[in-house]
Amino acid sequence: MEFCLRWGLKIAKSKNMSCKKGEKKLEKEDIEKMIPLRVALQKHDSVHGKFVVDEEKLADATRAYLKEAINRDIFMFGGFVEEELGSICGFQLERRLPYMKNLTGRVAFVTSVFTKEEYRRNGYQKTTFQMCMDYAKSLGIVRFELSTVNPKAIRMYEQFGFEFNKNAMKLKLK
Repeated sequence: MEFCLRWGLKIAKSKNMSCKKGEKKLEKEDIEKMIPLRVALQKHDSVHGKFVVDEEKLADATRAYLKEAINRDIFMFGGFVEEELGSICGFQLERRLPYMKNLTGRVAFVTSVFTKEEYRRNGYQKTTFQMCMDYAKSLGIVRFELSTVNPKAIRMYEQFGFEFNKNAMKLKLK
């Protein structure tokens, strides 16, 4: 039996399977591949948040934002099978007033963590997420933050060492 390595995992190769895969930092030319995953993530999250997603408006706003901000304010990473983008994750680079544990004030806010249904539960996101974290660390980031209510996502983040911060509060302005 032949095997392929996909996202660092050894998978039995089926008759028609190609072993081409990989993870990479996403660029402007990948924006159109990212948009369907970002829209799917928002649709998935809308079930928990009870809001309606206008897919076309969200796609247009995401496209405009990424064209301006990718690899400046936001860094995105993706896992591919063949030419198909199967998972994404990224971080928004934030700058805050420096403090003793973070003299640069730079913080990575984790965003857009999503894997297509057919690739879930195979460890794909973990490899893409690790690449994202490694890149942020290479930029000197010493603090990561994120927000989620998804129990499966929480378990993955805990495996990476994330902990809940009971001091955080938020206010929605009307």
